[in-house]
Amino acid sequence: MEVTRTRGFYTRYGFSLLIATLFLLAGVLFSASRWASKGLPSPEKLQTIEPAVKTEVYDINGEIIHEFFKENRSLVPLQRVPQHLIDGIIVVEDRQFRSHWGIDIFGICRAAMKNVFAGRVRQGGSTITMQLARNLFLTHERTMRRKVKEAVLALRIERMYSKDEILEMYLNQIYFGEGAYGVQAASRIFFAKDVDELKLPECALLAGLLRNPGEYSPRHHPEGALKRRNLVLNLMLEEILIGQDEHEAALEAPLGVTASKSRANYAPYFVELVRQYLSERYGTNQIYEGGLKVYTTLDLQLQKVAEELFEVHLCELEKMRKYPQQHCPQESQAQQAPDGENFTAYVQGAMIALDARKGYVKAMIGGRDFEDSPFNRAVQAKRQPGSAFKPFVFVAAIDNGFNPCDIVIDEPVTFVGGDGKDWSPQNYDLDFKGPMTLRYALQQSVNVPAVKLLRTLGPTTVAAYARRMGLRSRIENVLSIALGTSEVTLLELTSAFGVLANQGIRAEPIMVLKVTDKQGRVLERNATHTEEALNEQTCYLVTSMMRSVVDHGTAFGARARGFYAPAGGKTGTTDDFTDAWFVGFTPELTVGVWVGFDKKKTLGPAMTGTRVALPIWTDIMLDASKLYEFTDFPRPPDVIDVEICTESGLLALDGCPKRSMEVFRSGEQPGEFCYLHALGSTRGDFIGEPKLRRPGRQPHERTKQL
Repeated sequence: MEVTRTRGFYTRYGFSLLIATLFLLAGVLFSASRWASKGLPSPEKLQTIEPAVKTEVYDINGEIIHEFFKENRSLVPLQRVPQHLIDGIIVVEDRQFRSHWGIDIFGICRAAMKNVFAGRVRQGGSTITMQLARNLFLTHERTMRRKVKEAVLALRIERMYSKDEILEMYLNQIYFGEGAYGVQAASRIFFAKDVDELKLPECALLAGLLRNPGEYSPRHHPEGALKRRNLVLNLMLEEILIGQDEHEAALEAPLGVTASKSRANYAPYFVELVRQYLSERYGTNQIYEGGLKVYTTLDLQLQKVAEELFEVHLCELEKMRKYPQQHCPQESQAQQAPDGENFTAYVQGAMIALDARKGYVKAMIGGRDFEDSPFNRAVQAKRQPGSAFKPFVFVAAIDNGFNPCDIVIDEPVTFVGGDGKDWSPQNYDLDFKGPMTLRYALQQSVNVPAVKLLRTLGPTTVAAYARRMGLRSRIENVLSIALGTSEVTLLELTSAFGVLANQGIRAEPIMVLKVTDKQGRVLERNATHTEEALNEQTCYLVTSMMRSVVDHGTAFGARARGFYAPAGGKTGTTDDFTDAWFVGFTPELTVGVWVGFDKKKTLGPAMTGTRVALPIWTDIMLDASKLYEFTDFPRPPDVIDVEICTESGLLALDGCPKRSMEVFRSGEQPGEFCYLHALGSTRGDFIGEPKLRRPGRQPHERTKQL
């Protein structure tokens, strides 16, 4: 009886002690939880977990040009992740993932025992959910408080999200080394492919990296990476996640990583303009963390071709001229200008390619090395265009009643400038050739006829046409602007030439077509903005004259180098050979090239636009002809061809030694036959009263005026 009472007492006492111990333990855990929970995110924040996602910039064909990020991460849905990658990560990181509730007690105990026997921390016992909590909200410090916080957060996350949702967040968050956050970024960086294209050996390699991305780096420690990958494959076989044949084939496979980190980083000057545009509209955080997708007008294939050819030509120029400072690696190292600005001491250049029909910027080179100098010479540098400005003079003339066959006399002339000083324009060869047609004057880039023509029209008239066509820089009200003394940027000059390529329609240059957020919602969509700048007949006549520049004039080198597509253009060279230009166009592509030093100094004797810029333009266009089908310029209505004498500019006779077909607006062709070669002509219709040059208009005495 006494024994029974004693047993009952100890039973009741033991039970009470157990209850007290449990309450005490619960209190300790609760207190520890409260202590560790200070500073943890609220449940509301856990419901809207949004990791930083990189912004991707695409070209016109959907190729990635560049990525902006603080953490290189692209979100992908779980459905796109190969099952082999999911299985490999679970088997090596958290085998009980599908069954535990955020914390794996047995895993923690197992890790603790191994750490005790090892005498140091070798395993952490963290589940996938705990790792996710740590990466999203905590630091990587090894303290008990952080570990408790990690466990508390894991429990909260497990209550709010399904296992698949947790796994998707984890796969998009975890770090794989070499700047890759998430499975998509890792796949691009190590294998240059999307995650859904990965094979079993590649999946196993990525799964093995998570434990220690530095120690198992396949590029820096390939032997360690191979052992780790094979360990993952062995574990997958043990868990019957792969078959024996798959296992053996995967073990024999090479690591398969690319030789260097695969990251899109092209067209840096173009990309920087895009970044500035996005920053103004969406802010810096959205660019680097918001996961925007930016669709641009750039053609990456053309850009790569242009960059390669550009550097080849400028290296040849450096080698030929033996400049003191050079950029090419085989010569002296690049040197910055001593004033510390964004300028360089070596020769520079810029290139713009536009689709004039839509205003799309298809390629852009703002300099030779963005890291050396981010100064964008295509849009920021204002330089004198030299004779590349002359087309605006001839556009104004043709649009005001002149014709390509009108005669102007190339002769010594002197003008009184606004400052009261005399100015006598000279030709490049210091020679004067007498009477010539306007076509020939533009074709051979003769200076005096251009100045005479501008004097007749007036500088303000020519400046107005230049502005209508797209020049935004200030154009001075002086006669010397005919020779390109007012500074412009390459972009505005190339865009203005595009008006001729596009039959008088100006399309405002555009770079960004569409921007979407990380959910795919369209934030903006940009359309081409166009306006009529010139009538199409004027454009066709001037384009015909500029085709003569390429076919027979200062840009004949393009034909000599094998470029035969219909094209017009104009060379430009400034005093002392400081700037070399060529801007040329087909209906599909308008390309401008500038070469010079940042600090204005000579490129060297005879380093003209013909010799320096034109070869670059030509080689770019030759490669562009493999990407685009170049067609002829469409002929507008009311334009006719008439045979004229190139010496008199009048209707040709049999006795005229130099004859050619010329284009005119219908009804504005010459009404008179050549008087220089009238004797001996067999044409009967010459006899009689001379006809007016322009029926319905008063004839212009241009030979006397010009």
